[in-house]
This record gives sequence, structure tokens and C-alpha cells, in this order.
Amino acid sequence: MIDQSRLRVATVGVNRETVKRLCDNVSLSGAAIFVDEIRELERINEFLVRTLPNIVVVGITCQVSEFDAHIVARSLRNARSEASVICVVSEPLIDKVPEIYKAGIHNIVLESDISMEFSRAITSIAAGGHYISRRIFGLIREPDIRSFYAALNTGPVAPKDTGAGPLSEREEIVLKLFAFGFSTKEIASQLRVSTKTVETYKARASDKLDLRSRVSIVKYGCQSGWFSVLIN
Repeated sequence: MIDQSRLRVATVGVNRETVKRLCDNVSLSGAAIFVDEIRELERINEFLVRTLPNIVVVGITCQVSEFDAHIVARSLRNARSEASVICVVSEPLIDKVPEIYKAGIHNIVLESDISMEFSRAITSIAAGGHYISRRIFGLIREPDIRSFYAALNTGPVAPKDTGAGPLSEREEIVLKLFAFGFSTKEIASQLRVSTKTVETYKARASDKLDLRSRVSIVKYGCQSGWFSVLIN
């Protein structure tokens, strides 16, 4: 979790127009301060020492770039920085989103969405979550179940019918993953239990919450803030 009172944003490989929209969004929201963009011929490590960012925004605007999110993430680790990386993807390269996500970058915003979504993105990330633009979330056909599991595993919730008792940790995580669209087989593999056990957890949780369909589970998840962990 980042101390939002001194949240600093810096950019790498982001075009000038997008930087301006980013700065306008940050200025209006008051969510952070824009520090600087990387300078010509400046090395990543020098840039990180100079700007001391909490959030590094990396532009993905062409097929071959001097910088990419993975290079920046590796540089942050080498510098022992706890800064987070956000990928800003241009419209022509939207099909690269699944590849970026699969490689371990879980904060992704479409370039044209910066004006509307950037402040929400950094607020979510500062709170310890992840952010993916609504318009591109659907492109990730096979998201890493482990990232969902880690993000969603937040402890038991109280059911609508308090007489039934709270959900157990396993009941809740099964219901959450089911709401996100994971199959019984995928959930069983992640939890290292049988598919029958997963079905049992789901049935118990559904009974406690009086949820009789996937739609009702998803609606309950929306009301409970489950989906705000990764998208807002």
C-alpha cells in the first residue's frame, strides 16, 4: 500500500499529448503530483533516482520500443523501489493487452481512457489493488487465476441471512472466482481440491447468501465490491 499523501507519478515512453491529459487528470483530481517524464538519453536507473516515483506510467505506442513495462519493472526491482507500473496502450496495439497481462503487468489503461480513468487507476493501485480499463478487460481471455486469487482473498464476509453464519474463507474465494468466470476445474486446480469439493463450497456459500444463479452471484459481488479489486 502506497502513502497517498506523497504519491508521485512519472512517465516513460508516453507521448506528449497523453502526458498532458495525464497531468490534467492528476491536477483536477488532486490524487497525485506529476513529477517528470524520462529525458532524452537518460537511463532508467538514473530516471528512477531523480524522480523517486510511486507510479511509473509506461507508454506502449509501437511494436518495437526502447522501453517496455517489463524493463521498467525489472529496473524498479533492481533499484529496490516499491513503485508500481501502469501500461498505457494505444488503440492500434490493443491486441497486445493479453500478452502484457500474461507477462505480469496487471495495471493497464487504454491511452484514450487516460482523461477519465487515470485518477481511479492510481487510487486503486495506491490502496494495494490493480486496475484494468473497462474497455480492455474483456480482451483477457485467460487471466492468471493466481493474481485474482491473491487480490480477492480478503477474508470472510457476512451473509444476508446472519442466522446461517459467515462464509468460510474457502467458500468466499470459490464464490468470488466463480463470479469472475473461472470454471470449477480451474478453481479446483488452484485450490488443489477436487471439483466435487469446489461444488460443495459453492453450494454452501450460495445457500448462506440465498443466491440461486450465476447472475445473482455476480450482482452480489458487485454490491460487495469484489470487482473493484481489479477494475473500477
